[in-house]
Parts: sequence; structure tokens; C-alpha cells
Amino acid sequence: MYLIFIFIYALLIVTRTSLVELFYFLPVLMALILLLKPKRALFKHLGFLLGFEGLLFILALFTPGKPVVTTPLGVITYEGIQRFSLLLGKAFLSSSAVVVVSNSLGFPYILAEMETLHFPRILVLTLAFTYRYLELFEEEALRMKRALDSRAFNIGKIEYYKKLGMLIGEIFARAYMRSVRIHWAMLSRGFGEFPKVAEERRVEPIALTLIALGVALL
Repeated sequence: MYLIFIFIYALLIVTRTSLVELFYFLPVLMALILLLKPKRALFKHLGFLLGFEGLLFILALFTPGKPVVTTPLGVITYEGIQRFSLLLGKAFLSSSAVVVVSNSLGFPYILAEMETLHFPRILVLTLAFTYRYLELFEEEALRMKRALDSRAFNIGKIEYYKKLGMLIGEIFARAYMRSVRIHWAMLSRGFGEFPKVAEERRVEPIALTLIALGVALL
């Protein structure tokens, strides 16, 4: 049960109080990657995830303490670097496990595990619809960007990005309207629930969970 492993693994990580303790969990993440053998494109996603989370916690660098370097944004301190590294390590190790499992096994497998663990049915359906409509949202965004490119080829970059930003709200509105029409079409054809996905019984998540618990006791 990879959901149980992810929950225990993330819980153990967020309760760590030092950066050294986080390094002990890195081999667990590497073992997960080796077991699931994801596609190479996953490492690009992990790189983007690391950069995004780094931007989220960048203000932690300016925590009051012993000065290290002065920047136009403020003084980066030794305590700030430690806090930033700890926050980034916790977030990246936890979220990377989720990304690796969902990309390798597929989101339907995650939904099947949620049903096995008796998650509320409304939650499972909501996540299933959200996953289905992400593709719809991407399609609407590409259509509107293509239309903007065909009509705004002779304007400056600043004006182009300004118009592109104005389309964000319209993208959400159009994707929502199309999702409603699709849902009505599904109901008219007798939709009751998404088909069941067969869940394979695996011993790997149990072994990884035991390893993570053992690492936490070190």
C-alpha cells in the first residue's frame, strides 16, 4: 500500500528537527525510485519541484542571526541558511515520494488504493474528476494561447504578456463551462461511477515503510 508508505514517510520527515536526520531518508527515496523505475522525464519534474519549493522558502534565508552575506533583499544569516535547508529538505523529500509514486504507477492506481482504504467516496470521485479535467484545462489554455498568438504577432513582449495574463481568468471560466457540459453528457449516458481499477498487492511499500521506521529510530 503505497499510500500508507507515503503517509508514514512524510510524517516521519516533517517531525525531524535537524538537517542531518533528513539525509538518512534520502536512501529511502532512492530505493523507491529504483523499485518503481520511472521514466527519465520524472527527473525534470523533480528539478522543477525543487526550484519551486526553493522559491517558496527563500524568505527563510533572512532569519535574524549571524550575518553571512548582504544582498539587496536583506542579510542572509547562518541561521537562515540552516532553516531554509531544513524546510526545503522536508518539503522536497516528502513531495518527491508522491511524485514518483503517482508518475510511475498512475493516478488510477492511487484512486484504487484510496478505495481499498475506504476513503470517503465523494473525495475519491472529486479527485478522479480533478485528474480528468486537468487535461481539459490544458487543452483550453493551449487553444486560447494559439488564438492570442495568431492575433498578437505584431505587438511588443510587454503587451503580449499583459494580454496573456488577462486570459488566465477566462481560461478557468471556459474550462469550468466545458467540464459542466461534459458532466451533463456523462450523466445522460448513464454515468454512475468510474470503473474500478484492479490494485496489485505489492510487498515493496511494506518493506520501504519498515525501512523508513527503522531510519527514524536511528
